[in-house]
Amino acid sequence: MEGPYRDLGSGFARLTGIEGSRRGPSRINTVEDALLELVRNARDAGARNVYVASSLHARRYRTLTVLDDGSGIPESHRDLVFEPGVTTRHLTPVADTGSTPHAVPHGAGLSLYHIQRAAVNAGVASAKDPTSIHATFDTHSMPERALQSGSRPSRSNLDATLRTFLRDSPSSIEPPNLYLASPSRILATLLRNRIIQIDREAKVGEGVVGGISRFAEEVGIQVSTRTIQRVARGEIPRVFPVSPEDTRNRMTRGGKGKGGSRGGSQFLVLRPEEVREIWAILERSARESYLEVGELEVEARGGGVVLKAQVFEPEDEYE
Repeated sequence: MEGPYRDLGSGFARLTGIEGSRRGPSRINTVEDALLELVRNARDAGARNVYVASSLHARRYRTLTVLDDGSGIPESHRDLVFEPGVTTRHLTPVADTGSTPHAVPHGAGLSLYHIQRAAVNAGVASAKDPTSIHATFDTHSMPERALQSGSRPSRSNLDATLRTFLRDSPSSIEPPNLYLASPSRILATLLRNRIIQIDREAKVGEGVVGGISRFAEEVGIQVSTRTIQRVARGEIPRVFPVSPEDTRNRMTRGGKGKGGSRGGSQFLVLRPEEVREIWAILERSARESYLEVGELEVEARGGGVVLKAQVFEPEDEYE
């Protein structure tokens, strides 16, 4: 057909000619670039919640599995979406301005072709309910933005990328809730948020473990049976949505409090949202060393506050 795009059915089109070149995505040079485009596609598909399971294998291969509750992909188009110029936003493109005032409007899906070319492997694991797209990158050829550590592999800026995305989203579009964690933590969150449907009356056994295992396989999340058993028993904590603000320095503001008693008679009570902020600080610090933080216990004592958190190395990152 004549015109700047060709209709592919089910709301999809292939941009052609000058329009295809003009609205093509920015180059995918880093893992963070790929994550940004995957999350942007989910938002443009109407997703209200986006879950990103991130893992590192052999201290080299970064796998991102992005799940969302958006409009999904027709089964007939699950391979077509990775072809150049294919999009669902050919008539209503979106421009993420933020720090780029003159950003060119893009179309949902345009980056998938470039992501697949940059990845070791990439594909649609689940087309709908939820939609799940996975991609694995060799960080030796497709680097992460952070510098290499002498004792640890490269520390990524995935969390910072999501915060930037939230800040730069157009004011006319409400951004989705973004969750970023290891595969086990994402599974625990999906179970807590009732995305994984299981029999709530059943005991933790083959029924519950089997339900979580089938869901993980369907959406392309690869974890061990042991990890799934821990998720089923509630031993792995959920993750909270990413905040557009970095809260790492909030604890140091304001200096020492006034009016307190050295004798220890004053009690500081923290609200649940403040406890979550503290937990988020610990989680980010742990992630830089490829560790995870378990449940956080906060105990108010006279004249002080005691924080207790379990820190561990998640086994599913290295399987």
